Amino acid sequence: MVGNISKKTLHRRNVFLSLTGIFIIIIIAVLLYICRPTQLIVMDMNTEEVLFSQKVEQGERFEVTYIHSVERSPVKEIFEVRGQDIYTMESHTESFGAGMPYTGEEIEMKNGKFIIKDINRKVHGGILRVRPSSVFPHHIKIGKEDLVISDPPYEGRNLEIKVGRTYFER
Repeated sequence: MVGNISKKTLHRRNVFLSLTGIFIIIIIAVLLYICRPTQLIVMDMNTEEVLFSQKVEQGERFEVTYIHSVERSPVKEIFEVRGQDIYTMESHTESFGAGMPYTGEEIEMKNGKFIIKDINRKVHGGILRVRPSSVFPHHIKIGKEDLVISDPPYEGRNLEIKVGRTYFER
């Protein structure tokens, strides 16, 4: 009788330890998945192929520079990462051509350029869509990275720039 009680006790303890171990593994896996670093992701809009990914911090800014297709003048737009969203913060341009932001808290003229600050406008859907020029250089600058998106592997593609979590590392 005593042998049966200890065998049952050992069996229950082993089952409890096994279930506890599985539960701990599941918790660790979930935490690792949730705590992945936030990434700025550049991907092909049609194929969803990730072409570039870099870790970003909340509040970090990046810029897109290009030559305006109508005005033929350089443009720099500055964006900010907030959660899973992207906000337009500034625009630097020589004129107010078609498609250019023109409202902000502060507009100043510096070195022949209009600088519109504090635009603070959420990019629609949290995804910035870009079609790089095949005629003029088109750049995305994030931290020390300067992606020339008018060159391979980006050229000729419709791109999406978004904030997310991915295991893709460059």
